[in-house]
Amino acid sequence: MSLSAYPNFPLLSLPIAAGIAYAPHFIRALIVIRETKKWNNVSPRGQVDKVEAKMTKAAWAMAKRAEGAHLNGLETLPIYYGAILAALQAGVAKDTVNFYATFFLAARVVFNAVYILNNSQLTALARTTVWAASIGACLKLFLAAAATKY
Repeated sequence: MSLSAYPNFPLLSLPIAAGIAYAPHFIRALIVIRETKKWNNVSPRGQVDKVEAKMTKAAWAMAKRAEGAHLNGLETLPIYYGAILAALQAGVAKDTVNFYATFFLAARVVFNAVYILNNSQLTALARTTVWAASIGACLKLFLAAAATKY
């Protein structure tokens, strides 16, 4: 399905971005459940640290990276939401907003994958580069909004 099916794709991208931000939370839970065969939903926030001794070192590290990807996604959401809403309010060209919204979403999917699967300094550098690109998309939207007369 193309973007033309959603004339207000930038608004649709807001809940999609939230879903991408929350995906690592569920990946973390699946890693813990796979390793320990249980999940403590009474106190889920400290779950990974509580079960460290019951997990392999590699699985525990991956679960911690998933937790980090989730937190980073939550930290990035307000910036993205502000950028999209500023661009729409200022009347930035639809194609421009669609491009940067799509770019941001794709970058965040790649960011999550690289973050969770990271096991080297080179991969960590790639993660940081993808993060910077996603923030750059937001910055471009803010700048486009600031440059648009309305």
